[in-house]
Amino acid sequence: MRSLCLLALWLASGLASAQEPIKDVMVHNHEPLVLPRGYQHPALEIVLHEDASNGFNLQVIVTNYQLESPLLAGDAPEGTAEGHAHLLINGKKRVRIYGEWLHLDKSLFKPGINQVTVTLNSHDHYTWVIGRQPVLATVFVDPGKAPAVQHSFASHPLPK
Repeated sequence: MRSLCLLALWLASGLASAQEPIKDVMVHNHEPLVLPRGYQHPALEIVLHEDASNGFNLQVIVTNYQLESPLLAGDAPEGTAEGHAHLLINGKKRVRIYGEWLHLDKSLFKPGINQVTVTLNSHDHYTWVIGRQPVLATVFVDPGKAPAVQHSFASHPLPK
């Protein structure tokens, strides 16, 4: 009987949290998708450029990857992964990215250090991984400092 009560409490707590509204967050499956054998390894880097009037312009630079809308799915050259990117700011998913440039309004940033991360994702929203590493890039930015970008990292950087 005790096990049944614990199970009921666990289920109830899960249902309660599942019904809480999620604000400003897009919810999808972000499980890993291992790059198929024989595919070119995608590389990703992101650069934040301060916008003279408001916020930042994010540049998403990829190689060996077809960054595109799901409407174009299936047109990548053989051996090339395709999909879109996800933008996360301070751990919250904000938008999907289908191209190289995206404007980020200053209202997206809190005072102090902010984490801007971009992941490469399949059209089914799975995060591409090579080995056990997701293909992602992160920039730490403090909008109140000059320069604003404090540190950057890429799990699979562009070749130098």
